[in-house]
Amino acid sequence: MDQHKPLQGSCLCGRNEYLIRIPDDVTDHARVYFDTGRDHRRSYGTPLTAWLRVPLAWYQSHTESYFPDETHGTIRRIFSPHHAPHTQRVFCGFCGSPLTYWSEHPREEADFMSVTIGSLYGDDQRMLEDLDLLPRWQEPEESMDDQTPTTLAPQALSSSASPLVPSTASESGITRTYRDTTIDGIPWFEEMIQGSGLGRVMKTRRGAGVSDDQSTTIEWEVSEWTNTGSEPEDPSVQAVGKRKRGGTTDVI
Repeated sequence: MDQHKPLQGSCLCGRNEYLIRIPDDVTDHARVYFDTGRDHRRSYGTPLTAWLRVPLAWYQSHTESYFPDETHGTIRRIFSPHHAPHTQRVFCGFCGSPLTYWSEHPREEADFMSVTIGSLYGDDQRMLEDLDLLPRWQEPEESMDDQTPTTLAPQALSSSASPLVPSTASESGITRTYRDTTIDGIPWFEEMIQGSGLGRVMKTRRGAGVSDDQSTTIEWEVSEWTNTGSEPEDPSVQAVGKRKRGGTTDVI
């Protein structure tokens, strides 16, 4: 049976590594889904978790110890909460990265494993779109009059765009070239949030530069947050804990 190039991923420290072998003719058995359930929110400290659900037979993992006293059990940790003993959450015992989620309730789910998309390598995250694994949804019908233009900068939507900023000469005569780009972005996810409240609120740009003599390296990141909410009717009303001009407010 022919297979795609395996998807690969790991925890942050690299002690836990895994690969997912997806056969060419049965990609419909895998899918990407997003979960906002209470248990996932509390376990991962985020309001939204993204998963790749695959059959157990496609998933293979191994651990690598960096020191002699590290064992498989201390590297690959498993957590089953008391209120849900039928579930298992696997995470790294050293860097804490969440890796997989498994449940045998309902019973048919026991044959599948959910893998955190964030633990996949960057190139493999982008491959999910090529493998046609992303969720499908019907776009709402809108008239041209009802459409609201987005204010996202093109650099925030494409990880492939990397325009060069003109070089500048310093007083010492060293010429530096800077590259402005988004690093390790996921185009299909950025496209999903384009035009949404999240996409309009946050714009992030990252860049890196190096001098011609390789003696100086500069990395930078700029995050722009736009307040799209309405302003209070009374400008004198301030949120608790915010600093007022000419005075300070202590927060206990």
